[in-house]
Amino acid sequence: MLGCKRGWTYWGTAALLTAAMGFLALAASAQTPDKESVWDKMKSVAQQATQQKQAQKQPQPGQQTGKRQNAPGLPNDSGPFKPPAGTKIEEKVLAPLQEGAKFEVSPHGVHVATIENDGSRVVVYYDGVAGPKFDQILDQGTHSIVFSPEGNRYAYCARAGNQYVVMVDGKELVRSSESLGGTFTGVNCMLGFTSNNQHVYYFSDVTVRNPVTTTFVRFVFDGKPGPPSNTDGNSRAIAFSPDGDHYAYVWNDPKRQKPSMLIVDGKPAPYQAGSPQWTNDSKHLYTQRQVPGGGMELLFDGKPVTRAFNFRVYVAPIGETVVVAVTGGTNFHPFSFLVVNGKKVAGSDTVERGSIDNVVFSPDGKHYAAICGDLSSHHYVIVDGKRGQEYVSIDKLAFTPDSSTVAYLSSVNGRNFIVVGDQEFGAPIGSVQPPVLAPAGSRVAGLITTNGHPSLLIDRKIIPLNGLGAEDLGFAPDGAHYAYFLIEAGNGHRLVIDAVPQPQSALSGDRIDLENVSVSKYIFSADGKHVAHFADSPPASSVARGVFLDGKFIPTTLEGANTKLAFSPDSKHLLWIHAYGDRPYRVFVDGKPLVDFYFPGSNLGMVPHWWEFGPDGALSFLSQDDNSLKRITITLSPETNLAAMPGGVTMAANSH
Repeated sequence: MLGCKRGWTYWGTAALLTAAMGFLALAASAQTPDKESVWDKMKSVAQQATQQKQAQKQPQPGQQTGKRQNAPGLPNDSGPFKPPAGTKIEEKVLAPLQEGAKFEVSPHGVHVATIENDGSRVVVYYDGVAGPKFDQILDQGTHSIVFSPEGNRYAYCARAGNQYVVMVDGKELVRSSESLGGTFTGVNCMLGFTSNNQHVYYFSDVTVRNPVTTTFVRFVFDGKPGPPSNTDGNSRAIAFSPDGDHYAYVWNDPKRQKPSMLIVDGKPAPYQAGSPQWTNDSKHLYTQRQVPGGGMELLFDGKPVTRAFNFRVYVAPIGETVVVAVTGGTNFHPFSFLVVNGKKVAGSDTVERGSIDNVVFSPDGKHYAAICGDLSSHHYVIVDGKRGQEYVSIDKLAFTPDSSTVAYLSSVNGRNFIVVGDQEFGAPIGSVQPPVLAPAGSRVAGLITTNGHPSLLIDRKIIPLNGLGAEDLGFAPDGAHYAYFLIEAGNGHRLVIDAVPQPQSALSGDRIDLENVSVSKYIFSADGKHVAHFADSPPASSVARGVFLDGKFIPTTLEGANTKLAFSPDSKHLLWIHAYGDRPYRVFVDGKPLVDFYFPGSNLGMVPHWWEFGPDGALSFLSQDDNSLKRITITLSPETNLAAMPGGVTMAANSH
């Protein structure tokens, strides 16, 4: 294992995980084509298993008496192998191997920028192509390279002598001698891309002596510098249009001899205003300005709309709905009310010192909901003009994906509730977890505990759970199925699908994704037809660890550990990575080995975005050998699929 011990350093925003982080076990399961759906089969098997009576109490998973042994013929051989016929494996060298080199990975596409030394100078390699030599690459805070949202563009700042240079996609965009007191740091060049990936911008803090020392900030868009602005206040508050092509901000005279000025797309606006906010079509601009005698005036493309003590404008992401939270009265006696598309909402007035704290829109943009407060302990939600009940606190306000229903978490009189539409679901004594909304449709679920007894809220019904608790509640992508882990006395965590406990499921505790600790412990396929998780063997098994897939437990090896459980985008394959201790990592697909690799760093969990399926379904991930950093891209073979996985084993099930 020469390659994996050498000098790569990840330089990025993710928090470093413990170097000794272990990987947990996994495997795959078989599926036989049939007219009966996977979900029907799982329910049928589970229901049959619950009717069986055991002659003696079963020990906990992983703690059975007697010696466990691996079943023969399973994908646990660490020796030589051939990937499935038809598999296409490509490798691309991204940079030469160098002790202490730093690399950063794009958010999509597994593009890599590597910072390495070239003699006494420094060079950035991007996907294997070396850029020009510089004296220094300037840090952008927690990173040195900035990627566009789609991940296919990159930019960085470098120092060349007494100048800073902005490099975009390998080409020089700007070269300037402006500095901060004669020094160059990342503050001289804070880079970013707009949402459409088309434009690059940066802020530059500069000190000049003329003859008095003055520090100002300059905004530069696509290489075109704006006027120097005062660094006091929020000088980096730029309002970008949703389409990414326009921008607006407030300029303040560094010498404090001129009034502030609104800059739109690099040019002074013909009117004076602040707080710019674009409409969702990126064609119009809301602004605000102070008026003589106190108060504010709301403007639309520079034309006055209304006056009040203060405003907060909320624009729906689609459609034409605009909600304005207006604050009237005075500094000493303010009150608030809602205006929707220019019309005041009847009954939305708050009392003295009341406020409207948040407004959310439905996905179709046709509905709104607002959290309103009267005094410090009276809060309520207004949905499309209809006022709900009062609570002490309200949180997690959201619409269901089909835009039909609003849901939120609330509390009052020492009780917590999940509110779905106009219905409350809570516990007199206990806890309520935030509502979980299905990715599609109108389904809302939640976990509620009363006097230590867990229950499930699903489809506006509360179902008692036969266990010590539950966690990891979620829905399939199409919203048709829901799942959670039931905590059972003596049996650990067992997956429950649509209220049916799965007898072959026993959670192993393995981490599916080391980079994201909040990720679910089980996964659904993209088409919503399959479910899997890392598993311990159920009682009476001869193997210790594996994967639960579609109602079956499939054993793997006792040696090493597994991570990165994932379905392919077309839902036809199941992949994971296995670690054999001091040997290379091995990628498996449908229970068959694909490729061995060494990771460029001490821990897989330290680097986000290093493993990704592309739009074409090909898998790309980072690797290294003794000479270079590489990207490996695998096009999966049609000769293997979930149905062709090594067979699962039938286990004795606990009764429920």
